[in-house]
Amino acid sequence: MVFDPSHPWSFLSQGGAALLSLFYPAHCAACGCRLPAGDLRKDDGGNAGEVICEECRKGILPPPNHRCPICSHPMVGILLCPNCDGRRWNLTVIVAACRYEGLVRELIQRFKYGKDQSLVRLLGDLLVTAVEDPRLRGKEFDAIVPVPLHSLKEREREFNQSELLANRLGKKLGIPVIHALKRIRATAPQAGFDRARRMENLEGAFAFANAKAQRGPWQQDATILLVDDVTTTGTTLDACAAILMQEGAAEVCAVTIARG
Repeated sequence: MVFDPSHPWSFLSQGGAALLSLFYPAHCAACGCRLPAGDLRKDDGGNAGEVICEECRKGILPPPNHRCPICSHPMVGILLCPNCDGRRWNLTVIVAACRYEGLVRELIQRFKYGKDQSLVRLLGDLLVTAVEDPRLRGKEFDAIVPVPLHSLKEREREFNQSELLANRLGKKLGIPVIHALKRIRATAPQAGFDRARRMENLEGAFAFANAKAQRGPWQQDATILLVDDVTTTGTTLDACAAILMQEGAAEVCAVTIARG
């Protein structure tokens, strides 16, 4: 512990942190095991960040090296993406940070259905790795837009997981989060539907939010980053992108924690 004369209170703050870690040691956000001393990291707000142990970190599987450059569909052993075949995208690209398998699947389900909001830092920070993907390199986003939930679903869940993730990502990247979309029609769960049925299910489900509902400025010709937790065919994200493009966005890209 080193005393910094330019910050006379640093000694006390460091000492306090040491005592805190002694009596309240850091634990893995995934499995709950005790972490070695010194593993409690600080986020950009000076708060204790969520960390995971090395064993759990191995369980977060990166996306496959061979994947579709547009929708990130795995392309191992195939030349043409079956998910993009015959499709005209409103999105430029969908980037997922991980595969929807193993630990990541468990964490997302704990977050969404178990209502474990303590995981928002860990999962939100995974989105930062998605933004670092070469396909998004050099893009300057004017705003982040979360995929909205229908009001009934949000009331039942008590939060919108995409909104919490977007807020975390916006804080990390210094990009404003605006609520430019609303879900005006409740839809059946997409799981189990093929691509055509998913598109039919989402027809007319989204609309542009009015200025009051946006909670932030909407600007024409903006480059938008859409945020959701999981994508499979990209149908939900593309339906949202279609609305944003109709309202004057110049480009819409999307990031998710995982791809199913």
